[in-house]
Amino acid sequence: MNKKPSFLWPRLLEPPPAAVLLVYLDMNHWIALAKASVGHREGRALAGVLAACRAARATGVAWFVLSASIYAEMLKIKDPAQRQDLAEVMEELTGFATLISRVAVMECELSTMLDPVARLLCPLSNVPLIGRGVRHAFGLSSRISIIDPSGNATEEIRERMGDSAFDRLMAEVFVKAERSMLRGPADQDEGQALRALGYSPEGPRGVTENRAAQERDLKKLLDAESRWRRGRLRDVVSARELGIEFQNILPRALAERGLVLEDLMTGPESGRVFVRAMPSTEVAIELKTAWHRNGQRDWTVNDIHDIDALALAVPYCDVVVTEKACHHILKIANLPERLGTAVLHKLTDLPDVLTERHPKQRVGALATEY
Repeated sequence: MNKKPSFLWPRLLEPPPAAVLLVYLDMNHWIALAKASVGHREGRALAGVLAACRAARATGVAWFVLSASIYAEMLKIKDPAQRQDLAEVMEELTGFATLISRVAVMECELSTMLDPVARLLCPLSNVPLIGRGVRHAFGLSSRISIIDPSGNATEEIRERMGDSAFDRLMAEVFVKAERSMLRGPADQDEGQALRALGYSPEGPRGVTENRAAQERDLKKLLDAESRWRRGRLRDVVSARELGIEFQNILPRALAERGLVLEDLMTGPESGRVFVRAMPSTEVAIELKTAWHRNGQRDWTVNDIHDIDALALAVPYCDVVVTEKACHHILKIANLPERLGTAVLHKLTDLPDVLTERHPKQRVGALATEY
């Protein structure tokens, strides 16, 4: 009943170079490295870890990557000095490298699940797993356009400046914009000025809060019918994952491929296999199942950020450093072994992994299960 389905890896997801380690750190560990970088007393013990990260980055052994969840968590930091320290170490180690949005990965995974039975060709294009900047992290084009009162003036200005000068200008604009996104307003006056230009850090939070509320709704149902926590809770979570997280993606994908739901799932077992064969969804299901089985979690926006980040990083990165509770859940579910990922909860373990770890087989058009 609880046999773990084999993973089906998305052929549309373009991998980074095969020889590089992809490393993902959660926010707490970025904070720890930031403290080490400025010589804070709480970070002195991690000076060696920071040096190892810098060396791995400088030699091209590792790429450190950010996610949409990290950007969202940065928005909550109110102390400008703390946020600047964080932004500086993030820029130094990542160069603004980001994982593509979880929604984009879900679409790629779903498309691959539909391939064997689809009646129509897939309309989606390949998606790079790693890009640069906040727009890539949220699944948007990273191309910068120049808009004047007459409309999009990008190509006109390129012709006027010449390709080389224009590209240098765009590179400078990109870096300044990315630094601003990570560092945020330096003070209240700058914050008000940015808001007048459309800066709204509260915007993305509404969607995430709705998702947290849906998990609180499930908690209430489980509190009222506690037998589900002792029984087939994973199946309940799996069904909700398909019904809630895929509610916008699945109907559109079925229509584009000439399918109906019955073409995919003929009963509970086939439905279970379908949902859990998608790597990012399997990680999300394991985390949500463990937290709902415990029954004590209040379900906040931070929980949704953690799930989204780990659902991306654990399947698609080589090394993930997360907090102790998530590490425990993932290890109990045997996901690090199944996914070929080193999942740590101590930053002090990272230098040895950077030295000894080899990149796993990359996802992509010809990838199979690790």
